[in-house]
Amino acid sequence: MDFHEILNWAFQRHLNPLSWYIRPLFLIILAYFAYKHSWKGLILTFVIMMSSMVWFPAPETINSQMKTVLEYEKMLLSNPVSAIITVAFMMIFVFSVGMAFWKHSLKLGLVILNVTLIGKVILSLLLIGKDGWAPLGNTIFGLILVNGIGMFLIYRKRATKTSEKRHHL
Repeated sequence: MDFHEILNWAFQRHLNPLSWYIRPLFLIILAYFAYKHSWKGLILTFVIMMSSMVWFPAPETINSQMKTVLEYEKMLLSNPVSAIITVAFMMIFVFSVGMAFWKHSLKLGLVILNVTLIGKVILSLLLIGKDGWAPLGNTIFGLILVNGIGMFLIYRKRATKTSEKRHHL
C-alpha cells in the first residue's frame, strides 16, 4: 500500500461526520494536559487526535461539501511543499494552545482556540468557496464546548478567589 492509497483510505473514513465532531473533545483534553504540565498526556492526546480520523467507518452517504473540503486537504497533503506548510500551521496551533495552557493562561488559550476554530472556517471559505461552510457545524460545536468549559472555569476561579477573600477578612 503506497502513501496515496493510505491517504485515500484515511480520508474515506474522515468523511464520517463523527470524525469531525470528535476533534474538539481532544482540544479540551490537550488543554487539560498542558495545564497539568503532562508531556506524556500531551503526546498521547496528540497521537490519538491525529488517528481519530480513521476510527469511524466510511459513511454510506457522503456530504458533498465535506467531500470538497477533504479533497482540498488531501491535495494539500499530497504535495510535499503544501504538506509541510499545512503540518507546520497545525503544529504552531497545537504548540500555541499548549503553551497558553501550560502557562495557565486560560484567557489566552481560549482566544487562540476561538481564533483558530473560526479561522479554519474562514480559510475554508477563502480557499474552497461555498463548500468551505462544511466545517461550520463541528466548529460551532467546538466553540460552544471550549467556551462553555472555559467560562465555567473562569467563573469557578473567580468564585474561589472571592470566597478566599471573605475567609481572610
